[in-house]
Amino acid sequence: MKQLSKWVGVLVIALLVTTRPTDIGHATQGRTGSGHELQRDCGLYFEFLGRTGAGREETFEVDPFGMGYCAGLVRGVADSAGTLMADRVCVPSDITAVRAVWAVVQYLRRHQNVLYESDTALVLRALQSAFPCR
Repeated sequence: MKQLSKWVGVLVIALLVTTRPTDIGHATQGRTGSGHELQRDCGLYFEFLGRTGAGREETFEVDPFGMGYCAGLVRGVADSAGTLMADRVCVPSDITAVRAVWAVVQYLRRHQNVLYESDTALVLRALQSAFPCR
């Protein structure tokens, strides 16, 4: 039963990695779910909340959907990976949204050559890089 549960988990992660935002109807028109969009969205999110924690009104007006998408995607992938891939991704249980998003922003800045890839796959790789299991 434990083996079956593990395979179901791997299947769910694979589905998350291969599904694009436009596939599930949550994207606004023209969004592709690429790393380029993710870098922009998460950069805005971090600028909005990460520096002071108080938020900057003018930043929020730029793209509230994109910032929410970034935060939700990072949280969803972190939760799923922590549960279903606990042997490969060790996200701390007390991690803040800002810290998780910052890990993704740093990864995207260091790996500009992969920004054409799926945003979900990039978030997973960023979390694996920032929070490896030892």
